[in-house]
Amino acid sequence: MAVRIGDTGGGRGKGSGGRTSLAIALGIALLAGNGAATAIGNAMSSGDASVSADDGAQAQNGSHVGSSDSSAAQTRLVGQGVRVTATVTDDSADCVANSYGQIQDFFRGTPCAALHRAHFELRDQDGDAAVVAVSWVEMPDESSARALEQLLDSSGTGNVTELSRERGRYGTVRYTGDAYASRRDGHVVVNAQAEPVARGWSGPTLTSIATSAAQ
Repeated sequence: MAVRIGDTGGGRGKGSGGRTSLAIALGIALLAGNGAATAIGNAMSSGDASVSADDGAQAQNGSHVGSSDSSAAQTRLVGQGVRVTATVTDDSADCVANSYGQIQDFFRGTPCAALHRAHFELRDQDGDAAVVAVSWVEMPDESSARALEQLLDSSGTGNVTELSRERGRYGTVRYTGDAYASRRDGHVVVNAQAEPVARGWSGPTLTSIATSAAQ
């Protein structure tokens, strides 16, 4: 049985074995500019430079989700003692095109108002990598946001498409849901997932990374 935590709708987690309650937080920082795609590609290849960028898109007028969310998230992640070596963000109003599974079916019947996604690469003290995918979904009202949160937190229902599947070198990474956190703040639903790139990850636990990232 899931338990709500916090004053703004609570935190939940989902893993391949069922539902586990978590507090959330997530994020990434973002600096837009010309040549952003090239900078990100170089950073992800080298694994050295810390780069924040997006595709040049801006959040929709009047949207309550956007780059400030991912920027705050990255600050929290750095506070966990890891290096953020690459960040990519994207803004959209088409949640159907940017989701899969039952979550996509949900958006067909209940369109979102705005979507902000972020993907970032982390490095621990030994240089091993992990990836984190986060989404901020703004729904038209609190009732639809609550319904989305409940569906996201159920195992095997799909998700907002992780940005790493579309860009960068981690397209083959599949998110198991074992390190997952979600939160609802009024009309906005946030969820974060973390996965190691290899088994050598020795940084903070990936559950704490997802939780910190989405708060």
